[in-house]
Amino acid sequence: MSLVSWGLDYSVEVESLDRQHQILFDMLNNLHDAMMQGKGTQLAPTILKNLVQYTREHFSREEGLMIQAHYPHYLQHKAEHDKLIAEVVELVRELETSKVLLSTKLLDFLRDWLKSHILSSDKKYTVYLQAAGIH
Repeated sequence: MSLVSWGLDYSVEVESLDRQHQILFDMLNNLHDAMMQGKGTQLAPTILKNLVQYTREHFSREEGLMIQAHYPHYLQHKAEHDKLIAEVVELVRELETSKVLLSTKLLDFLRDWLKSHILSSDKKYTVYLQAAGIH
């Protein structure tokens, strides 16, 4: 059973970004599956590191398109990205040093952040990217 499912309501109407968002959903579901199979503690650090790496790449691409489209809320959007990366990097560090246990709270946080960010922040740049000819 998936933790989060991609649907058209998450589309930002930019094909490359939609594909990247779908990959982020898949990565989060992989972490959830590992936990449900009792392999969370063993696999979580690697899955989370991969998630952080891919998220950084996605944010970089997304931010590049926002700059290209002269998105007026770029700095605020980038700050949201930077904050999430810092929080997840710290969680990975804590997992690796056994200062915190992997829990459903972490999954819930990541799921809720991803869904909320796409629906409330990412959707705002769609009109600007489309006006700049980015589809």
